[in-house]
Amino acid sequence: MKKILMIAVMAVATLTASAQAQEPGTLAIMPKVGMNCSDISGASDYIKNKFGFAAGAEFEYKFNDWFGLNAGLTYQQQGFSLKDGDDDLTTEYIYVPVTAKFYLVKGLYLGAGAQIGYLTKAKFDDYDLKDQFNKVDVGLTSAIGYEFPFGLNLELRYYNSLTDVVKDVDPHYSTGHWWDDSMNKNRTLQVSVGYKFQL
Repeated sequence: MKKILMIAVMAVATLTASAQAQEPGTLAIMPKVGMNCSDISGASDYIKNKFGFAAGAEFEYKFNDWFGLNAGLTYQQQGFSLKDGDDDLTTEYIYVPVTAKFYLVKGLYLGAGAQIGYLTKAKFDDYDLKDQFNKVDVGLTSAIGYEFPFGLNLELRYYNSLTDVVKDVDPHYSTGHWWDDSMNKNRTLQVSVGYKFQL
């Protein structure tokens, strides 16, 4: 047991030592995992938020002490649940986010950017709706986060799509005769934790 504890302590120490605060003029990679809270715009009377998983990695080039540019690849679960039952829509996307980060004081930063995603799954309960959904999702992101000196990163990010989720909206859609043109944009609030390694 003591040996296992010693190995764990050494592993954490090594990881911490190799993940110092990123220096200006350098490139870093940050694996991250998180949780999404998502819905579709314009339908708050009928639906409630759905929770899902998010994971990926981002590269950041830090130009100076106050500005960096991020680009990455993330997998995200999104969708919504109906308020009047157990039915829900589950969508899965692979996103490529590009974000500008503005560092304020002592690790606190703000972020703003855009992302483009590719749909890999769309199901309403057990019904496959992928053919009825647009394959590409494009939208804007904003974020606030805190980066610790040893590399740990905590972030809250909001995403709002600019493209329609469904190809052709049918007023008699199978989810309950309520879907219309105003209810067709992804909205996602994401909480994530990451660990940055300077390259």
